[in-house]
Amino acid sequence: MLNMTSNLIQEQHMPTGKISRLAHIGSMATGVMGNMLLEGGKQLVQGKRVTMQDLLLTPKNAQRFADHLAGMRGAAMKVGQLLSMDAGELMPEAFSLILSRLRSEGKSMPSNQLIKQLENAWGRGWQSKLKRFNWQPIAAASIGQVHEAMTHDGQRLAIKVQYPGIRTTIDSDVDNLSRLLNHYRGNPQRS
Repeated sequence: MLNMTSNLIQEQHMPTGKISRLAHIGSMATGVMGNMLLEGGKQLVQGKRVTMQDLLLTPKNAQRFADHLAGMRGAAMKVGQLLSMDAGELMPEAFSLILSRLRSEGKSMPSNQLIKQLENAWGRGWQSKLKRFNWQPIAAASIGQVHEAMTHDGQRLAIKVQYPGIRTTIDSDVDNLSRLLNHYRGNPQRS
């Protein structure tokens, strides 16, 4: 029986287009800047010395950063996973600790995206090939998620389902990151 169950892993639609992914990054940056302005204002009112690094690398900003990267998945999430392994040279330990959840707490696709991916891979009626399919993923990571299933002859399966358009999103993320880095180095790319 193929029953849908409630998800313990949080579901979130994955942005797949270059523009939607760039907008997601823009939204994250806007939120981080807002947090920086708010925290900077609080510290100035209290007569404290304000530094950009202290305002940027706060637990609240780390949480926002991790949440956005987890929702984006792909190369963006992988960058966050790599940053989380920092030994304190680039960012405070608390920031790395918050980002470390990206190594274990991916977000899953909503069921409509999952069904479309399964139909693309196995065709319509894919459910008839299985006795049981667990709609709740047992794992979710940067490029896909894993579901437990059982064949009609009792064989247990782990079905890995790639997120929609993952190749395109990785190319898009690398391109967006490259443009961003070139912009900040003072070498804007010409389109």
